[in-house]
Amino acid sequence: MCACAHPQSAPSTAAAARDNNVDIAVARAGGTAQRFRWEAWSPEVFARAAREHRFILVDGAAEWCHWCHVMDETTYRDAAVGDQLRQHFVAIRVDVDQRPDIAERYGDWGWPATVVLSPDAQELGKFRGYLPPERLREILAEAIAGGTAAQTSRPAIAPAPRTEALPWIAALALRDLDHFYDDDNGGWGFRIKAPIGDNVVFELRRAAHGDAQAAARAALTLDKQRAIVDPVWGGIYQYSVGGNWNEPHFEKLMAYQARNLEAYARGYAHGHQPAALATARGIAGYLDRFLSAPDGGFYTNQDADVGAHDQRRFVEGRAYYQRDDAGRRALGIPWIDTHVYARENGMAIAAMIVLAEVTGDAAPLARARRAAERVLRTHVSDDGEVWHDGDRREGPRFLADHAELGLALVRVGEATGDAAWLTRARAIAARMETSLLDPATGAYYAQTVDDNAVGVFAHRRQPLEDNLAAARFFAALGRATHDAAFRARAERTLAAVLTPEALEHQGSWLGAVLLALDDIGAVPWPNQAGT
Repeated sequence: MCACAHPQSAPSTAAAARDNNVDIAVARAGGTAQRFRWEAWSPEVFARAAREHRFILVDGAAEWCHWCHVMDETTYRDAAVGDQLRQHFVAIRVDVDQRPDIAERYGDWGWPATVVLSPDAQELGKFRGYLPPERLREILAEAIAGGTAAQTSRPAIAPAPRTEALPWIAALALRDLDHFYDDDNGGWGFRIKAPIGDNVVFELRRAAHGDAQAAARAALTLDKQRAIVDPVWGGIYQYSVGGNWNEPHFEKLMAYQARNLEAYARGYAHGHQPAALATARGIAGYLDRFLSAPDGGFYTNQDADVGAHDQRRFVEGRAYYQRDDAGRRALGIPWIDTHVYARENGMAIAAMIVLAEVTGDAAPLARARRAAERVLRTHVSDDGEVWHDGDRREGPRFLADHAELGLALVRVGEATGDAAWLTRARAIAARMETSLLDPATGAYYAQTVDDNAVGVFAHRRQPLEDNLAAARFFAALGRATHDAAFRARAERTLAAVLTPEALEHQGSWLGAVLLALDDIGAVPWPNQAGT
């Protein structure tokens, strides 16, 4: 099973993976031809479903996702499944990296995420992870018969607390972060071991305030999770199952590379351990060698396996990554998603800046500037509008792209002393205010208005993760420009989205929450008591 956009997805998907030990090579050898056709996401396809009174199946998949490939080779080649889909459904496949709004909406259910909709695009059921043929047959039959099987989704944003309550929210998040820490294995969470870089970075902030226990937690985590760092090419794998770091899933996603590059770099700055610096430089080297476009941008992700996107001999990641460099290259290079997305580039640029600051090295700063210059040319208009993909400018614009790239530009401006970067960041912030803000709540929508959206997709959401990124961007911009209005905007955003219910949904992934709160001074450090 492949990883999920939201942390709470991973435990059940990993369990399903163990329960459905399907080999792609075997499936290909004995499989049949697919009996239906995948449609691309488009207004015309949804209109056809409504006109022909067909149910809709949306397959939320990622190109790097091992269990998405398994489901393709088994479930979707099942004859009965194919007949059901061909006769009664319109089947839509969407690349969740290409559509951050769909990734946010269904991250709790994947990847793969299977969503069954009525002909008018209202949700009937959402299903998590790999589904074997017999299970999908049941789901499709229930929809055809008029049944529903909807699961509970994340809670809606509750009425927001006042900004004065943010220190209380921070104290609650601190308590929960400590609760999820694994004293034996390091990291946060016990069934799935994910390298949550933001958690480590926040623990290092606690350590800087004199918390020796936080320093020990960060050091143990950085040491233990090194088991899922590729010792040959560098880069960190996505997560490990079984409650330890020894059963990795081998996808390499940019979000994990960037967050953990920063974590290891800051870990070195705190403890001056050579191993932490070596790991940080190893991740940066992996980005340079495998996830870098010739014109300076950063690519998106790398698959776990060889042969999942073509008919070459399939080699599972577990066997592939045990080999040395020559042995791997003899089998081929796992597929790389060569899209250059604004969100992922913002993450990578910001992390490279941290490495440059920690080490004093000119190379990562130059690399960050080159990527930033490239993305500004291709993804950002003069008035601050940010396109997710510079090559595809149709469709909605996304909050995550504006926030992550905006923060990266602030960091470049601070590192170089060049105010021009801050000017471009200000323009992005202004665009967010005019096209993404919900004045009624003070939170930001995940995307701009999409005139082509129908059914459930016409309802815009205000996701916590993207709003945290927005708040961090505003706080950084306020610090860099000495403009208090940006800090106020960050406070307003956090007050709108941070509730006890939102914290509960985050599970162990609380570092981003606490970093955003600390960026505006809302974390109650011991030496600040009474101030």
